[in-house]
Amino acid sequence: MNIEMLSKSLQTNVKSFYMINGNDLFFKKQAINSFKSIVDEGTFDFNISYLNTAVTAEAFYINLQTPPFMSDYRVIFLSADGKKLEKDKAKAFEDKIKLWLKDPCPNVVLVADNNEDCFKFLAKYAEQIDCKKQNTINLVEQVSKMIANHGYVANDAAIKEIIVKCNNDMMIIANELDKLYAYCEDKNITFDIVSQIVVNNIEQSVFKLTDSIAQGNCGEAYSIMDNLLSSGEQPLKILAAISAQYRRMFICKVSALSSEQLAVQLGVKPFAVEIAKKIAKNYKPMQLKKLVDKFQLIEFQTKNGEIGMLEGLNLAFTYAVNRR
Repeated sequence: MNIEMLSKSLQTNVKSFYMINGNDLFFKKQAINSFKSIVDEGTFDFNISYLNTAVTAEAFYINLQTPPFMSDYRVIFLSADGKKLEKDKAKAFEDKIKLWLKDPCPNVVLVADNNEDCFKFLAKYAEQIDCKKQNTINLVEQVSKMIANHGYVANDAAIKEIIVKCNNDMMIIANELDKLYAYCEDKNITFDIVSQIVVNNIEQSVFKLTDSIAQGNCGEAYSIMDNLLSSGEQPLKILAAISAQYRRMFICKVSALSSEQLAVQLGVKPFAVEIAKKIAKNYKPMQLKKLVDKFQLIEFQTKNGEIGMLEGLNLAFTYAVNRR
């Protein structure tokens, strides 16, 4: 079910076990807030728990069996921090959940964040919540409603331009809409204003592009690159950003420095280092070294006119995909 369906369902038919799928932070935040809404606000400290799989299966089971306190519901958010569980631990958690679901503690709700498919083995027991990034067609209606709810108007062309420039990322879209609300005193968001105010978020797009390649989702990676080109980004700028990201990934892979130290060394924000480390887990150091060397060569050939800019970008993209 999607977020809208979840909100309606929680009003009448609360299940014991839910699983959040996808990596759109905006939708995930909405899902989490929906679950929090069934807990009496003054009792959050007693009735909302955040657990990760570092706890023992037995401690986890005790939490599942703890009833709400002065609230209709108690909610447990379970995370594995995007790391797949070892076989023995996965079985222990699965056994406890199966045991609990036979006779669940009344009004206790378990919500698992299936980031990186870390809880895929539990999917058959849970109600699935779709928090994946949506395509442009599906987002037009949602963004249109958000704009209308703030008392503003925008035509489809303006809305599509917002979505494309933000690479279909609802968290970025929401942030950009706040800028547009402040700018448009007449409450009319036009295509020209969007083109002027909303910046192509090339860094975020490249994060997602390289992650998609690492995960073997080449179709999504190509779509991101195509969106960047369609929105007016120059091929050489995209190539340079991709090359910089792979270089960052390589340094993070082989360095013994902390994330904070790497951020200072690379001149980026700490979150960029964390993203680079996460994606780099899908590669061996030598794979990344070869990619970095190849991209540097392609960049040099492109800047010197030996190959065209678009040809260089396509060559780098193909090389990255084939070396995955």
